[in-house]
Amino acid sequence: MHKTENIALRAARRGFTLVELLVVVAIIGILGTIAIQNVVEHLKKANVTAAEATVKNVSESVTAYYIKNKKMPSSLNQLVEGTDDNPPIIEGGEKALYDPWDNELKYEVRGKRFAVISAGEDGEFGTEDDIRSDKKK
Repeated sequence: MHKTENIALRAARRGFTLVELLVVVAIIGILGTIAIQNVVEHLKKANVTAAEATVKNVSESVTAYYIKNKKMPSSLNQLVEGTDDNPPIIEGGEKALYDPWDNELKYEVRGKRFAVISAGEDGEFGTEDDIRSDKKK
């Protein structure tokens, strides 16, 4: 019977204590929080990059429309609407005229100059996070 008690004691000593398990769970939680913050930051940067690409593509499509028709489009919708004679300049329908935050792009025309604008993450035009086609980097 003495031998059986020694085996039981040795088996109990090999396991983890509650404190050790709590420390491991806390460390995993901290590492998870750091990882999630980094992922969220990268997603924000990816959305900004995608919005810049969308604004650039739509802006280039406005220029293509102007070259083809010798006039500026009255709205961005003209870029996604085809006619019997001409296919749409931008494929994908009206959804192509939205930024990654699902805000519709804004189009401003002043003579032969124009701007395509994304409202940015906050969804409001005229704030510092706007992404504009006429803004130089």
